[in-house]
Amino acid sequence: MKKLILTIILVGMSIAGFSQQEANFDKPRGFLDRNKDGINDWFRDADGDGINDIDNQLYPHRFRFADQDRNGLNDLFIDEDGDGVNDLKTDFVDYDGDGWNDNILDDNKDWINDITGEIYNRQNLRGGRYGFILEERGIRVKDFVDKDNDGHDDRFDQGGPGMQRRRMDRFVDRDGDGICDDRGFDRHRFGRNRSGRPK
Repeated sequence: MKKLILTIILVGMSIAGFSQQEANFDKPRGFLDRNKDGINDWFRDADGDGINDIDNQLYPHRFRFADQDRNGLNDLFIDEDGDGVNDLKTDFVDYDGDGWNDNILDDNKDWINDITGEIYNRQNLRGGRYGFILEERGIRVKDFVDKDNDGHDDRFDQGGPGMQRRRMDRFVDRDGDGICDDRGFDRHRFGRNRSGRPK
């Protein structure tokens, strides 16, 4: 009887702990890099096991774990720099069939990266915005340099192709959603359809 009660308490504590972790991911904390090494100080998952390497806690995610070569690393998803974007690939992958890209951490499906708070779309996960890995370009930056402390190596254009900032001369909103059509991230055009699923 005592063992049963102890087991129930432990399970309850585990559930509560995971619920707290989910609560911690409700609002992105951003990319924090005090020592300027290109690695997020509060989150990373270098082996892709679904556990934050910094605090050893589970975090909400949709990717699966597969390790065919038995090297201890997930063959499907790893995040060494801790920017919430898969270091292995950034194209659209939907392992669980829910219509959402499993290569980015966005558990609540709001088109906002759960880690950095960056808005993304189906064409651009903005993996090159933070950290020493520019995922869209497939570049691992050696000797990371970040003098302006913006989380991005100073020697590279932010984000890579398709992410350059554009000057806005006017506000155009053809679909009436309150978001400028020339904003660049195209959240409204590549966002949800009427059912709430991505287009």
